[in-house]
Amino acid sequence: MAKSFAATPVAEAGAPPSPEEFAALARFRYTLRKFLAFSEQAAGELGMTAQWYQALLVIKTRGAEQPVSVGDLAEELLIKDHSAAELVSRLVEAKLVRRKVDPSDRRRSLLLMTPLADRGLAKLAAVHLERLREDSDAFLNVLDGNRDPKRQAR
Repeated sequence: MAKSFAATPVAEAGAPPSPEEFAALARFRYTLRKFLAFSEQAAGELGMTAQWYQALLVIKTRGAEQPVSVGDLAEELLIKDHSAAELVSRLVEAKLVRRKVDPSDRRRSLLLMTPLADRGLAKLAAVHLERLREDSDAFLNVLDGNRDPKRQAR
């Protein structure tokens, strides 16, 4: 059961935020939500989920020299091990990832991307980078009180 908002302990952080700082936080969250919605839609257009895309990014960035285990993936995605195992099963079923027994610990599975995943990830990464470049001001200047997120809405 979730704790009530008032009962949740929060570390003391000093002076309360100014109205401008509250506005900056709201702009940041709006910009982030907008980008995540774009990301989800872009992944969906390729038949992936946003979580699949994030998992493939983790696997790709580690590379073949340092393959990712299911536990590593769970840690990187901030999810439980059993959730990562289910995610990997879906990625294997979609032919995006294959498991390989870890030669140094046969109880562990290492994750390798398939060529299909490599091509899909390259497309998704390209459109994400393009979008980030287009919206870089929204992220870089999030604490700038003069920016109105509605002006940057697509």
